[in-house]
Amino acid sequence: MISVDNNSKFGFYKPNTLVSIIILITRSIGSTWLSKRIIFLLRRIAVIFSKKCIDTTLFNYNLRMYTKGNVSEKRALFSPQIFEEEERNFIAERAEDNSIFIDIGANIGLYSFSIANAYKKYNNTKIYSIEPHPGLFKRLSFNVSLNKDIPIYPREIALMDKSGQFNLSTPEENLGQGVISKKGKNLVTAKNLLGFINDEGIKKISAMKIDVEGNEEKIIIPFLKDANEEQLPTIIVIENNQELWKNDLIKLLEEKGYIIQKKTRMNYILKLNNSNN
Repeated sequence: MISVDNNSKFGFYKPNTLVSIIILITRSIGSTWLSKRIIFLLRRIAVIFSKKCIDTTLFNYNLRMYTKGNVSEKRALFSPQIFEEEERNFIAERAEDNSIFIDIGANIGLYSFSIANAYKKYNNTKIYSIEPHPGLFKRLSFNVSLNKDIPIYPREIALMDKSGQFNLSTPEENLGQGVISKKGKNLVTAKNLLGFINDEGIKKISAMKIDVEGNEEKIIIPFLKDANEEQLPTIIVIENNQELWKNDLIKLLEEKGYIIQKKTRMNYILKLNNSNN
């Protein structure tokens, strides 16, 4: 695993001229098929000429982003426009005073920082970034610490169907694909979603993103069963892992009053039918 450097001052990993030019190009050429081919080629070149991480500005925030071992991080570093932009915009455009966003499976906080750029314009907004992997959580916390007055609250826990301690198994080539497994090397603390929001004093969830590599139903089903109507999130963005689910999770959400707003390449975007936003 790539070691985490949370000690060097921001700017220590400033990219060289070549990498800076590549980042400028890859972030600005769009998201067409041809653009993606160019991005992938230039990204490979940039990684060769980079250190283990790059200090950069993204979503108007200072971030230290690692170039290897975390696919979504590398993708967002070089081409945020192809990092689930529709989903992020759907949440961000509906920001208002007192909005609360829960980012479940936050990784290093790429969704969180993107949404925070909209949330910081309103009063009393909060983003709970939930990430159980200790290495990713260190990166997330460091990036939050680099930015003042940011409404992100990192939480080093896993959300499951029950509270307790579990083992997290993570492939070295992609830390973002961690799953709960008896073979896992990292011991993590878990809560159920209802317990988490009660502990945090959350009364109403404006939006929630769930990306937990197939464990989505273990979070959602107990919550739908036990939560009252006022506690249901207005917006849910959920990764499409139907091949891993034992239940028809989308149907269960629809039965609770959610309507599919859009199905993207990776996710479902759902919204409560009784919501005015």
